[in-house]
Amino acid sequence: MSLRPEKVFKRYDIRGEYPEELDEEFAERLGKALGTFTVSNYPEKVVACRDGKDSSKPLKDSLIEGLKSSGIEVIDVGVGPTDYTAWCGKREECVSVQVTSSHMPLNFNGFKLMYPEGNGFVNEDLYKVQDIFRDQEFISGEGKITEKRLIEKYRENILNFASNFNESFEKKIVFESMGGEARILPELLEEQGHEVIDISKEKRPYIDPPDPKAENLEGLKQKVKQEDADLGISNDLDADRITVYYRDRFLSGDEIFSILAQLVEGEIVASIDTSKALENFGEIEYTRVGDPFVMDRALEIDAELAGEPNGHYSFTEFVPYNSGILTALILSGLDLEEELSNIPDCSVERDSIPVEEKHQVIEALKEEFREDILSDLDGVKFSYGDAEVLVRPSGSSQKVRIIAESRDQKESEEALDSVRKVINQF
Repeated sequence: MSLRPEKVFKRYDIRGEYPEELDEEFAERLGKALGTFTVSNYPEKVVACRDGKDSSKPLKDSLIEGLKSSGIEVIDVGVGPTDYTAWCGKREECVSVQVTSSHMPLNFNGFKLMYPEGNGFVNEDLYKVQDIFRDQEFISGEGKITEKRLIEKYRENILNFASNFNESFEKKIVFESMGGEARILPELLEEQGHEVIDISKEKRPYIDPPDPKAENLEGLKQKVKQEDADLGISNDLDADRITVYYRDRFLSGDEIFSILAQLVEGEIVASIDTSKALENFGEIEYTRVGDPFVMDRALEIDAELAGEPNGHYSFTEFVPYNSGILTALILSGLDLEEELSNIPDCSVERDSIPVEEKHQVIEALKEEFREDILSDLDGVKFSYGDAEVLVRPSGSSQKVRIIAESRDQKESEEALDSVRKVINQF
């Protein structure tokens, strides 16, 4: 087990290699730490769930033992996607925790912690749990385990919620779960009236990594073409991300966000790395990059839609957590060509650059482009000719990430290249 919790307590969740960096002993100790934190701040019960990966079962069992030892009532809701866990926690009005490695390689595993409202823990509270974990100042008590299998109620609710937006059905859809917890999606799509070709039925164990990026979805792409299907859909291991293949191309995360934005009338919260195209469909409030920051602000202002261009989207009334399953159900019932035609042309170019000290690079850019700064919410965003450029520090390594956006592809490419050269001079 890792003796350095800072190695596995990340910005948004807890994850590490199994069993080298986290194991059953780690999970039990985490349960004690989370239980101690929960007793001091929230009702004394916690929803626990896991994905279907082999290592997730013993980790969840050990987590539950740790929680129970702190006097917590553990509500075991079985196996399912992370938005199901968050939905259960919201229903039960308590903290929830999912055992999952999400889109990480399969030799990893981890834990996602959610508040009673359903949104993920922000850094401040995650660090409090980390401190309790490190110091081992645990409370003790006689907890209990209550089993509640709420997946059918979740299915019913998510279908009902999606029906508020649906316009047309009877599509032919190719689906790739990558072996993850979106495996319940084909039945839901069929209940909507679609024909579903599930190419992931025999994928146990899983695709590694279970990350629905275009380079991992060649099989989905080819099957859509072979079957002359209307749509291709894929999700990651815990089904909080979505990728869509439509009319011979993978839609960008910005395009999906703009499609969803056309369906709502309320406020929208987006991470600062989202395309400006979204602003054509409402007033947008931007946050730092990262799901906890997005969802925390969405709850503060009672936003209707929140998300990021990495495939994370949430209709907060259902649950303020990203749901690739709900997004799939909604998109499948739309005339996507119509919504796509409403999105203004824009070119977004992205790159990552290794640097010696990422924060020093950001400060140097602020000085270099001080007359053109548009935002310093997360890194620095500035005008560069007719383009806008965002440079922000990576959350996990000594890199900076660059996003250049313009209505013209050549302009965005030139801006990206020029800023890359500036950074390399520092």
